[in-house]
Amino acid sequence: MSMTRKKKRSNPRFKGKLPDYMQGCFEILKSVQAKSDAHPFLEPVDWKRFDLPDYPIIIKRPMDLGTIEKRIFDGFYSTANEFALDVRLVWSNAQKYNLPMSDIYKMSESLSRFFERRFAKLAKSTIKNKRKRQAELREVSRKDRELFATYLEALTGEHLFHVVETVKEQCPGALIEQSDAVNIEVDKIDTSTLLDLVNYMHTNHLKARPPPPSSQKPRLTENKQSTAHLAPPQNKRQRT
Repeated sequence: MSMTRKKKRSNPRFKGKLPDYMQGCFEILKSVQAKSDAHPFLEPVDWKRFDLPDYPIIIKRPMDLGTIEKRIFDGFYSTANEFALDVRLVWSNAQKYNLPMSDIYKMSESLSRFFERRFAKLAKSTIKNKRKRQAELREVSRKDRELFATYLEALTGEHLFHVVETVKEQCPGALIEQSDAVNIEVDKIDTSTLLDLVNYMHTNHLKARPPPPSSQKPRLTENKQSTAHLAPPQNKRQRT
């Protein structure tokens, strides 16, 4: 009895919507594939069928548009630039193997120009969106840091101690310990730690004891330092 091995099914990484950084690349690829001159580049070069025995000798890294499409959905590319390198490889291979006056060579030049125009627009749009996201993140970060300082003023006792200990453990560079106070440099707290602390403070600041007298309140100075006067942590009160 003979046994046949089942063909392994493809398991693409992106079965649904592509991530943003690849969606634009896929749209460019489809526009290139739709061009009338793209037919020779849609599939791997069948050098045996066309009797081109020297093709694998000259072309060490074959590439085609169909393979690039598969790689997109397999999650092969980490960036749009990696995608662009493979597309450019299709054209450079064609120009390396074929004579400058050949149709294939000329078609590769035309498609290359078309691709570069489309990709340049994508890159420009990506940079613009990235700058916009960075600006939004800076704004969120600024507001969170202001909120951190506001909540810090309402915390005392074990809640204040928890915040200071967390900063000391996670962001020691943000802490300046003095004999009677602890200075917290808010701008030196990383985003993840800051957001965790803001959430903690939001949950607990209403449960905290009333703020200490104004002369001892944690304060936000002009250089964005929150100064927390922290007394040694108190144990839970014993019943009498």
